[in-house]
Amino acid sequence: MVVKVVRRKSNEQILFVEAEEDFADFVFSFLTFPLGGVLRMLQGFSSIFSIDKLYRSVTELSSNKGLRSQEFKVLLTNPSISRQLELRHQILPIRTSNYKESIKLYNFVDPKSPNSGGYANGPITFMVTDDMVVTPMSSIDAISYLERMKVPLNDVEEIVVNIGQKEGLSILKASLTSTSDVLTNSLNQYIG
Repeated sequence: MVVKVVRRKSNEQILFVEAEEDFADFVFSFLTFPLGGVLRMLQGFSSIFSIDKLYRSVTELSSNKGLRSQEFKVLLTNPSISRQLELRHQILPIRTSNYKESIKLYNFVDPKSPNSGGYANGPITFMVTDDMVVTPMSSIDAISYLERMKVPLNDVEEIVVNIGQKEGLSILKASLTSTSDVLTNSLNQYIG
């Protein structure tokens, strides 16, 4: 997916990302990921020290000594999300369950269906700020945000960035470990 990064030239702080609903859906989907699946994607290195140690200890346990079965080991280290929560354009390798009965139990709209497409109601442009606040965007909203942040227009640059799996994992990891500057910490390394 392609986003427009609005960055402060003087210190390279990303102020916000301007994106279509596919990026908003991607960011919203972080809330659906099981923690074990996130740790698997990050190879056990989330920067949340005690959780990383817990994950690694489970991966090192024998399924016949310490855990009841190999299935439990997989459930803990590579859990899945419900099919109803899977995005049509998911760029991260999060596993989805094949348990079709759950669809009958809950009256969810499948985000991948042509009737839905995701969590965001579009077509609409969204602003995702550096601290992961997602709001619908207009030109006035962008200018108002720059004024609130006390950033002069001559200190702003727009950069088009392709978000793939590597960038997506970087955003996910930064969102777990940063209290602010999530986009700055995750995307600046991919901007030339």
